[in-house]
Amino acid sequence: MFSRWKLTAAVAGVLAMAGLGAGLAVGLGGPSITVPPLAKAEQARLEQGIAAPVIAAEASVLAIDVRSQFEQAGKLLLPAGSHMAINDATFQAVSAQMATVDATETGPNPGYWQLMLVREAGHWQLLGTRKLS
Repeated sequence: MFSRWKLTAAVAGVLAMAGLGAGLAVGLGGPSITVPPLAKAEQARLEQGIAAPVIAAEASVLAIDVRSQFEQAGKLLLPAGSHMAINDATFQAVSAQMATVDATETGPNPGYWQLMLVREAGHWQLLGTRKLS
């Protein structure tokens, strides 16, 4: 799916730091994290945007930090004819602004993915992916 679009070390570092911060807050008895859930409309927007046949439509669901790099590459996230189904039951907050959720890709290159999401301007945006199997 995203073999041409790999996570950078910076994204991994951000996720690690966010997870560490959340773990410390919970472990030290800090305030609980309130994270907006992945609403059905938000889920549908991500599924359609990730599998869109046009780069501009795909870019609209990407995090600001990766959007320009993706647009410059000029390659679609998924091959034509692919579909994305997000399993909202797997949605898990990493911090107040970051979360993960699992998804299934069907089509020419089927597979299972973990999507890393970031909350920007009131929406969950795709920050990166990790192949599950």
